[in-house]
Amino acid sequence: MLERGHQTAYVVARWLAAAGVRSALHVGYASGRYLYYLSRAGVQAGGVDLPPGETSWAEVPEGLLDAGTRARLVAADFLDLAPGQLGSAWGAAALPIDVAFSEATFETLLPWRPRAAGVSVPKYRAMDPAALARHVEEALPAELAALSTCIGSYAFIEPEPTAGGAGGLFARCADRLPGLRHSVWRFRPPLDDLFRLSPYFPTRQTVYLFARDDRLAEALHPYATRL
Repeated sequence: MLERGHQTAYVVARWLAAAGVRSALHVGYASGRYLYYLSRAGVQAGGVDLPPGETSWAEVPEGLLDAGTRARLVAADFLDLAPGQLGSAWGAAALPIDVAFSEATFETLLPWRPRAAGVSVPKYRAMDPAALARHVEEALPAELAALSTCIGSYAFIEPEPTAGGAGGLFARCADRLPGLRHSVWRFRPPLDDLFRLSPYFPTRQTVYLFARDDRLAEALHPYATRL
């Protein structure tokens, strides 16, 4: 059994539940393990991930999630996600969603490792690296701003600031989200080793937080320190 994924999912679920989060959208839900732990922590969960034709990763085992959680799964590229798609899946009464979060989702688009071992999504791997960088730099900040009417806060667990331009990318996101408080956090030991992107590279992950609710930052203190 791959233990790391379950350990990180447990930590994130504990953090969000302690922050009083009632609903959470996982960007890149993959096998659904984060949604499983969030549901068990009492958080209404849902997710968005690439359509089946664009990835083989988003395969949720039958019976893992309850029917309500499955109904809140949206098959779409997050960079193209429209607010109406969330409204259709979640229902207008459930919006805004308290927090949208990721863990090692956008790292697939950032050049933090050699290209031969880098971008894993076929349509992005086929793009010229410079063109891909420009696309991500423009698309992600714009998408977060467009979704801000139906998502309260964002928490992205992605490569550390010096890896692949991640720090600059999320700083640009902050510029498009003036109503949210932006902060960057490093995991405390031993979680810093747990939240490594690969056993073959020293790069660790960082929490890029864009919060409307101060409880998200307060509840993160046992797990991370602010940079």
